Amino acid sequence: MPAATDPLVRITVALPLGRLHEREGEAGASALLTHLLTTRGAAGAGDPLSLRLAELGTSLSAVETLDATYLSLNVLPEDWRAGLELLVGLLRGPDLDARTIRASRAGAGYAMPMAGIVGAGYRPKVELERFVLGYPLAPPEPGMSVPLAAVRALAARSLAADRVVFGIGGAVIRAEAEGALESATDGWAASGEPAPEPGVIEPGEPSSRFHAVDVPSLEGWIAIGRVVGAVPETDRAPLAVLRFILAERLNIAAREKRGLANRDDFEIPETASGTGLLLVRTGGRPEAVGPLVRYSLDEIARMHDPDAPVTDAEVTRARGWLIGAVWQRSLELATDASRTFAVEAVRHGSAGRLMDWPEAVRAVTAVDVKRVAQEYLNPAGFTTVVVGPLAEVRAARHPRWPVALDDLEAELLRRK
Repeated sequence: MPAATDPLVRITVALPLGRLHEREGEAGASALLTHLLTTRGAAGAGDPLSLRLAELGTSLSAVETLDATYLSLNVLPEDWRAGLELLVGLLRGPDLDARTIRASRAGAGYAMPMAGIVGAGYRPKVELERFVLGYPLAPPEPGMSVPLAAVRALAARSLAADRVVFGIGGAVIRAEAEGALESATDGWAASGEPAPEPGVIEPGEPSSRFHAVDVPSLEGWIAIGRVVGAVPETDRAPLAVLRFILAERLNIAAREKRGLANRDDFEIPETASGTGLLLVRTGGRPEAVGPLVRYSLDEIARMHDPDAPVTDAEVTRARGWLIGAVWQRSLELATDASRTFAVEAVRHGSAGRLMDWPEAVRAVTAVDVKRVAQEYLNPAGFTTVVVGPLAEVRAARHPRWPVALDDLEAELLRRK
């Protein structure tokens, strides 16, 4: 039955689409295909996609990750059938306009202007990806073209009827949604072959442990990270708990104790295999950049140190956050749950892992956290990237925490 707390209907389609699904010769095709789906609409559609969305009073959002992409729109309950038909039409018959594809070139891969640390387009993260490994961890180099055949081949694999997963949640009756979906997708061709597994990024040795990029900005922005390959299932929940504890420690060191930044965060990859980039994101005024690098690296080293304990209280807070603030909230509203289940189905084939997640998290101990910290947080494996007004950053000194960026750079390069 419709949920009284969900006045809207969210329609999501999750796709096995991302750089880890690209084959040889297809670099950049996933981002370009997503762009075509969200701008050109369906081939032969009478009205432009922008007009059809405006008539529904909505917009189409796209979230791209290394191994999955999902498109969502929110509509009023009376418009959910039209919204569903719009999304189905996009995927069944995308407008893969040859002229548009031939004229397209890969973009910078990051967002401007330099402000804030959130989002996939955070420039220091993208610069770090390029420095430590390159494609497919990083986006393709700017200016690269994508062959028409590559886009068509990726679309044939990713947009087949047995590849896409729809999620419909909110003020809609389940049986009606199922019937409408069956009708809208009738005759949609399946791929006819088993779903290929997304690739796994193989970590390599970084060429340098420090890089700086000069960009006009009021502040300096920082990414500190390392690449990980496939993460065993036994490490997933302990690594998630570690993620919360290290983020908490980073914020205490940078914000609570020293007032250097609004946020000093740590993230782990969100991919089916666990492969990707372990990453610290932070930034601040020029005089804060050196101290932020110093104290962030110190917290990584402290977490990795076998003699520095992780407390039971830290583990308890982390478990509560992972279950109550992340897992539970992802399923609380029908609109959120529909998206969560769709993405989970694309990544893992079912909701089994999702439903077992709370039990796995509750079983994590401080010993487990220290074990994965030893495995994944060796400071020698991390590379630091600073992006911002380098002359100001190098000359600045914080009145209470006068850490020089030049000294840190020399130290990191010496340890290589």
